[in-house]
Amino acid sequence: MSVISKAIHILDYLVPQGSEREVSVTTISRELDMPVQSVHRILGSLTEHGFVTQNQKTKKYKLGLSIMKYGFLMWDSLMFRSVARPFMEQLSRQTKETVYLASRENTEGVYIDSIDSPQVLKISEPIGLKLPLIIGASNRVILAFMPHKAKDDILREVDWDNVPSLKPLTRESIEQELEMIRMRGYAVTSGEATEGTTGIAAPIFSYESTVIGSLNCAGPTIRFTPDKVEKYSSCVLKNAELISKELGFRNLYRLRN
Repeated sequence: MSVISKAIHILDYLVPQGSEREVSVTTISRELDMPVQSVHRILGSLTEHGFVTQNQKTKKYKLGLSIMKYGFLMWDSLMFRSVARPFMEQLSRQTKETVYLASRENTEGVYIDSIDSPQVLKISEPIGLKLPLIIGASNRVILAFMPHKAKDDILREVDWDNVPSLKPLTRESIEQELEMIRMRGYAVTSGEATEGTTGIAAPIFSYESTVIGSLNCAGPTIRFTPDKVEKYSSCVLKNAELISKELGFRNLYRLRN
């Protein structure tokens, strides 16, 4: 059995069974049929990274906060998609264009859910597609509503001579557009990630008033006439605000009646 497998078995054994569980090294060794030295060594590594913690009085071990952190992150992700799905379906009916749900992953935005347009000519990007936060409406709108320092750190690290965009981008132009996005509440981009496409995106906020993702509709630029952009942007913004509200965001001055 590999070290990773042994560590997983130990973590599984420490999962509470109705109440918090603290277990000694000898008990883990006996119950899992592992050498005491191996259990000690694995518990030491797990403790170092916060996956288990030791009671200094009893010297017994229990699950640590890192397990809870990853559990909450997974729960938040599942909850995010579950809450957003009905509003994605509503936006799809309203626009008949492809709808995406995006979230932030470090300096990138990633599509975590989508609904394809029912039209023959449509945009269809894969779930899991990642692009820098400066590229595309779904990503740039997240960047626009991030805290100033975090946003500035990301912009400072960009290699502006090698940005993977179909259109030339500069820090100055992006900073100006981010201000505009914050003022109107949504982002519109065309032909940056995929030629001949337009995307409209609005931010989604958590109960902590932190931007956690975006709602986006996208399609062939030829269909995104000025009147359609105005109509769709209103639909995207309204549905994104409703998702935020469902997630516990309470800055109600941003929400419309």
